[in-house]
Amino acid sequence: MKLYLMRHGLTVWNENGRSQGHSHNRLSSTGKKQVEEKAKDYSGVKFDIIYASPLMRTMQTANIMNKYHNVKIIKNDLLIEIDRGIFAGKYFKDLSEEEKVLFNSTDASCKMESYQQVFDRAKQFVDFLKHECKYDNVLVVTHERVASFITHILTGTKLDLNDKKSFISYSNAEIKEFII
Repeated sequence: MKLYLMRHGLTVWNENGRSQGHSHNRLSSTGKKQVEEKAKDYSGVKFDIIYASPLMRTMQTANIMNKYHNVKIIKNDLLIEIDRGIFAGKYFKDLSEEEKVLFNSTDASCKMESYQQVFDRAKQFVDFLKHECKYDNVLVVTHERVASFITHILTGTKLDLNDKKSFISYSNAEIKEFII
């Protein structure tokens, strides 16, 4: 199987420096243009199926990517972004030093999902792809943390869940390709 792993396009909240988490916000005009360009770049690839996080920004991205393919898009909750709890929608610039520490630690007292929980979801999705998915060319549209963890799982690269510097970065609308 060839896997095309994509982070959603830029959102208004990305542009404004707001924490998104499970929020349903839209792609910005720049984000739509980013994804339109990627869709054109990948128009010659024959996707068999698209799996996407059910959040609005990933579904918009999946729909734009699908305009050249017209394949089924399946929402998958395992691909949803990390739950940012009480920090969802907050501006990063407005967080106190104490709040920044809590935010970066994914503290459960703030109703946040831990990196371990997100990693476990990513692992469950990779296991699904390896053992149950029967398609040859799969596009997966997700979020930066989930994409990072899927990449670590597929490549076997070192990951320290307590050190965000070890996470693999994905730019908005970036696609990385893997053979599974």
